[in-house]
Amino acid sequence: MKPHWTEQRSALQYWLLMSPRILIGCDFDGTLAPIVAHADDARLPASTLAVLRRLITFPCVTLAFISGRSLADLQQRVNLAGALYADNHGLEMKGQGGSVTLAPGVQESLPAMREVQNELTPLLKPIQGAWIEDKGLTLSVHYRLADHARHAKIEQLVRQAVADDKSLIVKPAKCIWEIRPVIDWDKGTALRLFMQRQQVPASATAFLGDDVTDGDAFRELPDGWTFFVGEDAGVAARLWVRDVQDCAALLVWMAEVRAAARVLR
Repeated sequence: MKPHWTEQRSALQYWLLMSPRILIGCDFDGTLAPIVAHADDARLPASTLAVLRRLITFPCVTLAFISGRSLADLQQRVNLAGALYADNHGLEMKGQGGSVTLAPGVQESLPAMREVQNELTPLLKPIQGAWIEDKGLTLSVHYRLADHARHAKIEQLVRQAVADDKSLIVKPAKCIWEIRPVIDWDKGTALRLFMQRQQVPASATAFLGDDVTDGDAFRELPDGWTFFVGEDAGVAARLWVRDVQDCAALLVWMAEVRAAARVLR
């Protein structure tokens, strides 16, 4: 079992006090916002939004939100000016200046993505609780609301639809099958680019996530701070956070310590 973040409070406090600049990256669903029955209903708790708004006002603190959601969707739910956004698992990135960058080669896969969507839509329609979310650059097949007995069938349909197209790949998430382009790009790639652009080293970066896809971001921080939210899923991270509420508590504590660092300086 990973240590709970409170077990490393002293080391974290030293990091927050002594790092001239820090970058805090977060996933959205299951990390900042509770997992809900339907993805459209996800919302940031008021307490979490309040601490994020506080953190982003601190000099030399950068917030980055890296999610499987689309850019427009995530921005609407977080709505923090001055933050960095990477969406569709990093395939589209928005900097502080507002410019959007797409991963190289991602647009070439769009025709194949539309073909798969057109094929899958009528096949999934008879399965109550299964639906396709079109995120522009990727597709998410949701099955959280489907009968458990139908889960294997949904997976079979998704994999068959993608099997003959070498430009697409199927990746698992929490009650979701992600259909993405086959390119060497993920949440970790986006986090690495953000660190380079902000000139913040891995040792001054933290990332919080709750899913297997967040392991790609954790990989980029061998000497940074990585936090897995929820039950241990075997994803490599230094520390454990119980749930969304505990994640908010961690961020509140970080804000308090960083505020103290500003006074000391």
